[in-house]
Amino acid sequence: MQFYVKDIMSTELVTVGENETIRELVKVFTDGNVLGVPVIDDDGYVVGVVSSTDVLKKESSHNFYYAPFMQNSESILFEDAKFFDEKVSSIMTKELFTILPDETVAKMAKEMYEKKIHRLLVTDYEKLIGIVSTFDALKLLATSDEEVIV
Repeated sequence: MQFYVKDIMSTELVTVGENETIRELVKVFTDGNVLGVPVIDDDGYVVGVVSSTDVLKKESSHNFYYAPFMQNSESILFEDAKFFDEKVSSIMTKELFTILPDETVAKMAKEMYEKKIHRLLVTDYEKLIGIVSTFDALKLLATSDEEVIV
């Protein structure tokens, strides 16, 4: 049986605005139970993607882990806390990777593997209609044939 992106993609999209803060982004991640989301501009167009990995990469460049062992640790932590007030646009990935809903899951997996990414934006005539992630593919693999509803 062949499966297609449209069979496993998520259509209930969680997005974040490019001008929202990283603090607001983290709340979106926790409230939406997601690890990555499309970033939209003021006109509603997708301008990037941001993931929890982007937050962790940026955050690890700060002194959160070292501050307790440093002199003036309170001022260092205060300065680094400003990181959470930065805009999402400062850490998002601007290169957009997309896939059509009628592509096979095998092609989707190959693209994710080759590009070393965890999600693809699903578009139809350049309109964002869904998102598909490695989690969606794993969910399909973990489902028995009897449980699959297409």
